[in-house]
Amino acid sequence: MSENTEITFLIGEAKNGDVTAQYTLAGLYDSGLVVAKDMGLAAQWYREAAKQDSVEAQARVGEMYLEGQGIKQDYDEAFYWLRLAAGHNNADAIAVMGWSYQNGLGTSQNYKKAFQCYKKAAKLGHAQARYNMGYMYANGLGVQKNDTSAVGWYRKAAKQDNLKAQLNLGLCSLHGTGVAQSDVDAVEWFRKTADKEYAKGQYNLGIMYQQGRGVPKDPKIAADWFKAAAEQGYAQAQYEIGAMYLSGEIVEQDYALAYEWFNKASTSHYYKAQYQIGRFYDQGIVVEADARKAVIWYHAATENDYDKAQYQLGKHYAEGLGVDQDYSVASAWYLNAAMQGYQPAQYHLGVLYGQGKGVEKDYVNSYAWMYVASRGKEKRALEGLSKVTEKLDHLQIIEAESLGRSFFEKYKSQK
Repeated sequence: MSENTEITFLIGEAKNGDVTAQYTLAGLYDSGLVVAKDMGLAAQWYREAAKQDSVEAQARVGEMYLEGQGIKQDYDEAFYWLRLAAGHNNADAIAVMGWSYQNGLGTSQNYKKAFQCYKKAAKLGHAQARYNMGYMYANGLGVQKNDTSAVGWYRKAAKQDNLKAQLNLGLCSLHGTGVAQSDVDAVEWFRKTADKEYAKGQYNLGIMYQQGRGVPKDPKIAADWFKAAAEQGYAQAQYEIGAMYLSGEIVEQDYALAYEWFNKASTSHYYKAQYQIGRFYDQGIVVEADARKAVIWYHAATENDYDKAQYQLGKHYAEGLGVDQDYSVASAWYLNAAMQGYQPAQYHLGVLYGQGKGVEKDYVNSYAWMYVASRGKEKRALEGLSKVTEKLDHLQIIEAESLGRSFFEKYKSQK
């Protein structure tokens, strides 16, 4: 029997009310195997099978109503079918109900109910629910945070080839969270997922080769893994490829390709890529110099509190580049970056305090910020510190040094 004949036969049987044919036909349209993927027809036939008490169909059509897949989103219908399937201990339905409670889909967000659903589904052997149990324990959602329990559930899901669980076990090994720290174990887990073309695993394995953690340092192998993840649309890997073309240390320097990869990463709102595009517009590399557009990109990058972008905004407002000059706004952006330990911002904030621009003139605060910046690589701060000291009397110097040490403990660079 040919494939077309078989499909025609299934359609005929399904129309005649054969529940097995209805469910099988729905699965084919759902997966896109044998026939063209068609979520509308999949939902239609799942619903027909669900009406005839197919528990598996009830679970799937409930999920489709919940997400609006192939059918108009309807939370009441979703929960009606999911509860029917859950009443027969269908693990898929129970897990999806947990997801609904976790994310407040069609119901009030309730982490405790989500946890209970996941727990029930996990006991029935549901791999994704087991991963979700790990996630709930790791983040203290609906249950007391317990990293050891998180790892335990991740391991159970990982044995069922759940890629997210395997990746998280790698991250737990990398950071020593709930398990002994081991770069070698982290690499092993990342490789498991990378070999299955999981983009996040490929990216993390690339990072390990880039940094020489758990494996010999090898930038070229790192680049290969980054590229594999980047071609799947993983923004952080796309950024890394862009950074390689920008620096020219691993591949031949190519600003046009760097811009292209940064632009791809920016479509996923990756803040580091958005910042780099801002720099391209600032410097007129590949694109025509445009400080106004640079500011727009820096603003986008600051949605993630990126210190370098905050600093650039401070600089643009201080100098009136692409925006009206505004020292008050400049000082606010410098402060945001300075509090994250970004030394150029600390230095410039110290300058503004010394000049009384955008902030009230305050030599003690000027000294304190210069002090923090001078403890790092910001060479200009040493000269600035010397100039500010001339403005202070003995008691003020004592106060400024105390404040500087306090700032250093709070806002020293972590990089």
